[in-house]
Amino acid sequence: MNTPGDGPAAELFKQVAPGYSHVRKALRPAPSLIAPDVFQKWYVVYPHRRPFADAEVGAAQSFLLSEIDAGRLSLRHEVGFTVQHRCANIDIFYVCSWRQNNELWETIYYLPTGGAYQLASRDSKTGTYCVWVIPVVAHEQRAWLNYLNSARDTAARSAYCRAYATGDVG
Repeated sequence: MNTPGDGPAAELFKQVAPGYSHVRKALRPAPSLIAPDVFQKWYVVYPHRRPFADAEVGAAQSFLLSEIDAGRLSLRHEVGFTVQHRCANIDIFYVCSWRQNNELWETIYYLPTGGAYQLASRDSKTGTYCVWVIPVVAHEQRAWLNYLNSARDTAARSAYCRAYATGDVG
């Protein structure tokens, strides 16, 4: 029997494959997505050997704008952030916005290598943020709290819009 200091039994950690090799990734800001009713900070997260080209960021932003215009992505009068995350054979887009004062709402899209953009389906229990995306969410939570606890004036809005995370993650 394990004592509290031993932690859970080893079999609970079998979800990490024996051959898994973890890598750090780059986290960088990209140009914000700005539309008449939407402001989205934009982040790219990628393996150092496979950075995003400006055209890839532009194509993703154009796609999301078309989703908003078509009414398939419900973003109106909202502020938030998007994380464009390059994985092995897929790019994942975490489209997050602040709603009802203090709630983070999310829509996930993905782009398989050589495929088309798709909306991710959700089950009763589904993945949320990986170790490379969590630092963005944590940074944005602090930036939003700074805004909420401010005078919420022009200077505070500007400070929120300029506050970006950057560095290596994971």
